[in-house]
Amino acid sequence: MKYFSWLNANLERLLAALLLAWMVLLIAGNVFMRYVLNASLSWGEELTLWTFVWFIWLSVSFAFHTRDHIRITFLRELLPARGAIYVDMLVDMLVLGFFILLTIECVKLISAPFVASQSSVVLGLPIPILYSSAPVGAVLSSIRILQHLAESIALLKNGPSQEAKS
Repeated sequence: MKYFSWLNANLERLLAALLLAWMVLLIAGNVFMRYVLNASLSWGEELTLWTFVWFIWLSVSFAFHTRDHIRITFLRELLPARGAIYVDMLVDMLVLGFFILLTIECVKLISAPFVASQSSVVLGLPIPILYSSAPVGAVLSSIRILQHLAESIALLKNGPSQEAKS
């Protein structure tokens, strides 16, 4: 249980940090090869792009975990604490619906023969690996949203305090 708790708190953070470090190494290595050794890596840019796409989708989930996405709070701040929780729940449910739809459509796209048969130009990796970053990020984000919905329901049951607005 302790392991699961640690994963719940740190999964996206760890994966995003590893991918970011990998991107920095790839870019630095390519710059060194290009300007010092005068021979750039043919695959460096493509691998950096793939890493960046996965980094972005994992970071989206991490931002849902920490509730750090940009949001407009004007209406929410005018409401009492209980009303703010209801607004948060409504927004969470709308975003959850979007992510479910996104996951379904991405899986359809990835499964399509014209995508499934493609491979990247330089690395020769299957394109579905790149495209699968979106549904993976959407599913991870959906899990985080469901966790926030459960917390909101618990707050409503226990009676929110003024601290619930933050």
